[in-house]
Amino acid sequence: MSWQPDAEAGRGAAIGAMALVILVAMASTPSALGAATTTAPAPTAAGSTTAAPRATATATAPKPVRAAGTDVIARVNGSPILRRDFDLMVQVQFRQRGPGQRRHEDLQAVRDAALDTLIDGELLYQKAAQAKITVGDAEVREAAARLKTQLGTPEEATAFLKESGMSDRDLDEQVRRSLMVKRYVDRDVAPEIEVTDAQARAWYDAHPEAMTRPESVRISQIVVQVPPQAAAAARAAARQKIEEILKELKAGKDFAEAARLYSDGPEAKRGGDVGWVWAGGGALPPVERAALALQPGQMSDIVESRRGFHLIKATERRPAGPIPFTDARDRIVARILDEQRDERVRVFVAELRRGARIEKVG
Repeated sequence: MSWQPDAEAGRGAAIGAMALVILVAMASTPSALGAATTTAPAPTAAGSTTAAPRATATATAPKPVRAAGTDVIARVNGSPILRRDFDLMVQVQFRQRGPGQRRHEDLQAVRDAALDTLIDGELLYQKAAQAKITVGDAEVREAAARLKTQLGTPEEATAFLKESGMSDRDLDEQVRRSLMVKRYVDRDVAPEIEVTDAQARAWYDAHPEAMTRPESVRISQIVVQVPPQAAAAARAAARQKIEEILKELKAGKDFAEAARLYSDGPEAKRGGDVGWVWAGGGALPPVERAALALQPGQMSDIVESRRGFHLIKATERRPAGPIPFTDARDRIVARILDEQRDERVRVFVAELRRGARIEKVG
């Protein structure tokens, strides 16, 4: 567990979240189903995941094949796993790997892991269906809408789904399956797991190297989003809007109120609060540079990024150093819970595999 300051989920995490939807069960049991885990934070509209440095013989992430959605790569107890879902899972898992694990020769390992992940997810979904687990339409719509928001602007979400060969109906169906599996696992596979303060403290004491954090700045922002490919007129209109907002702020308007009224970012409902930003932490470079230059109470001038135009206000700074146990406790407890839960699911899925009819046809 490499400690990172809190961050709101954004496009980087949403790609991972989309993977959880595609593989059905990973939304509830990520590492148990073989996905690569990552401690990199997920940014908001204020940021995006930082691309891995290029290195010799480093492969680029494979692009999803825009298939009709009917090609079958495997069957699990007669139920098909689509190549469309496999291709997207390969893309996502490849992106999640560290820079030293993105070589061409690593691609086959990623492909194998992606297929195993989808098979395990299908086995869990079948058990959830047999247990008559249900999820309401409203819950499905809410979760699907949340995923789309995390993917970025509506245009970016639409483009990502189209590139992945998924319709809105496909997304809703995969969300429903994922929620069914999560509910089944919580109820029947790994219920009532508890972690004591003594266990959390023991983990904290045993991992001092993980219990440090970099110097960071907590910021709020107002963002006027405009797609990178937008026409010049649309970009000019967005620029004019952010300039008018800046004038209101300089005239004394409350920043949080202005964020709630005008910001296009998902943090608008929180008065613009983005969370912590730190060097190399995944924020968009122009946002990171502006944020780290601010002292608490200071506001930036207009910052332009590929997402649009930002106004940034620093609300707090904290130095690099050890993390107090009281600050780390909740994350440590969550990690231990995940590990215990993952182990139960791993054992359960292994037993399901022994009794399953699995046919790899692609």
